[in-house]
Amino acid sequence: MRQAYKMSEFIDVLAFSPHPDDAELGCGGSLILSSGKGFKIAIADLSEGECSSRGTCEQRKGEKHSASALLGLSDRFPLGMPDTRIGSSTSHRPAVIDLIRKVRPRIVLAPYWKDRHPDHGAAGRLIREACFYAGVASTGNGEPFRPDRVYYYMCHSPFEPSFVVDITSVWAQKLAVINAYRTQFFNENPEMKPTAISNPEFLRYHEARCVYFGTMISVAYGEPFFSVEPLSPGTLPGLESPLPSDKQTPPYRCF
Repeated sequence: MRQAYKMSEFIDVLAFSPHPDDAELGCGGSLILSSGKGFKIAIADLSEGECSSRGTCEQRKGEKHSASALLGLSDRFPLGMPDTRIGSSTSHRPAVIDLIRKVRPRIVLAPYWKDRHPDHGAAGRLIREACFYAGVASTGNGEPFRPDRVYYYMCHSPFEPSFVVDITSVWAQKLAVINAYRTQFFNENPEMKPTAISNPEFLRYHEARCVYFGTMISVAYGEPFFSVEPLSPGTLPGLESPLPSDKQTPPYRCF
């Protein structure tokens, strides 16, 4: 399970994805925004989604490569855990600890630990534990390091967000990333069995979710995140936002 990594610089944001496409759906817009601002962004795929109902391993590998380019990733790391059994082996936590210590991310993104998909929930718990133990010198190999922040993104099951990122400016780019996963989200091959996420309604549901969370912060599209610890803004949120003009229509906010 131990992996060899080639890194020239450390990573700013490391997103852990139970299967290829999970991080793209849950936090793809935020990754695009961060990459566009010059930050080094990477995804670690816990599994390759080899038990997926649709698409071969080669097809999924090609889709992942296309999506990575569209996201502007600096790196993408395969951790080789078994699909449907993430977190089931004692070797899984050390593999995550090793990667965290190698690339030393400032921020880690992980799936929320309560989700209808067992792999998603297990991944969230695994990453939370590994981020803690990565800072314990007596555990694992390499120099101890603990990420400054761990944020959790939404997969299926909803939660009350700690904050919402405005992804309106990159919504079209996020859709292009999702569209790279043709075997998963589109019923183009009649020989492939339809699934709930290949149903055209699924992407409509996803857009509706992003719209809903966007209304929480008065924008068109938003991605929700949960933080276990309090956030620490430099000033009261909203003080640095530009004041609306007298002629400007007030933005809608659902609260």
